[in-house]
Amino acid sequence: MGRSIVRTVACLFFATLFFGLDALAQPAQSPNFPRLRVPRISQGQKITQVIGLSEVTIYYHRPGVKGRTIFGPKSANPLQAYGEVWRGGANEPTLFTFSDEVTIAGKKLGAGTYRFVTIPDEKEWMVVFNSEVKNWGTVYEEKYDTLRFNVMPQSGLHEEWMSFSFTDITPASATVVLAWDKVRLPFKVEFNTVGKLQASVGTWQILNAAARSAIDHKMYTTEAMDWADRSIAMNKNFNNLRTKAELQSMAGKTKEAIATADECLKLYKAADPKTVGSFTKTAFEGFEKIVANWKAGKTGTN
Repeated sequence: MGRSIVRTVACLFFATLFFGLDALAQPAQSPNFPRLRVPRISQGQKITQVIGLSEVTIYYHRPGVKGRTIFGPKSANPLQAYGEVWRGGANEPTLFTFSDEVTIAGKKLGAGTYRFVTIPDEKEWMVVFNSEVKNWGTVYEEKYDTLRFNVMPQSGLHEEWMSFSFTDITPASATVVLAWDKVRLPFKVEFNTVGKLQASVGTWQILNAAARSAIDHKMYTTEAMDWADRSIAMNKNFNNLRTKAELQSMAGKTKEAIATADECLKLYKAADPKTVGSFTKTAFEGFEKIVANWKAGKTGTN
């Protein structure tokens, strides 16, 4: 798979340790609200969700229900009739910014900012990402459509002010949910997190941090074994040997895991206690119990 793993993971790992989650944000080139403005009935919101090593930012305005019929056939005189284009918000266009290439409904969409448009219907909505982003919200030109897909609407509790949110968040995906009145429109966005992890070469610490992240999330464990081996090849120590042992156990290789763990614990116990931090000491107290369970015929890493 080539000699590859992320300098980006280093940012992920060490920024989390030292600066908290805010340090993970990679600035998306998304629009900003103008500094000079007057209050609006449909107020603006800009939200950003970190997904693994990528970001999604949504810039939009939030219309209210205010006792009106929002969606329905033209005969019901709704605010937004079935079969007609809706900007998915109010005022200026609703804009999505993706920091990296994203997959939506099995289709790839390049990194960048897009106008979000929907065409509601009773049983199925059309969702559109459109590359024209400068015109007013109601000015929609189909020739700039970049991605189209269908979504089954769902029902929910009353939502007075239209909103976007993110649910079902994993290191590689999340579900975007548009909510207004009693309608919910969910769709999944996915990023190639493992590909980004393998984008550049790192130190033994970075490689080990990436492999531990894979253990924590129970994802990419095959790739993680390669990362652990590369870390060990750079600098064998009790930290990366512990990682390899846990990966071997997850793969069902208990005999190999015990052998690796024994080597790991030998190095750990030989280390100068003054050089071992309290976090590491706590982790290895737990690891020794895990190894004892392996030797007793019990599997697992916790």
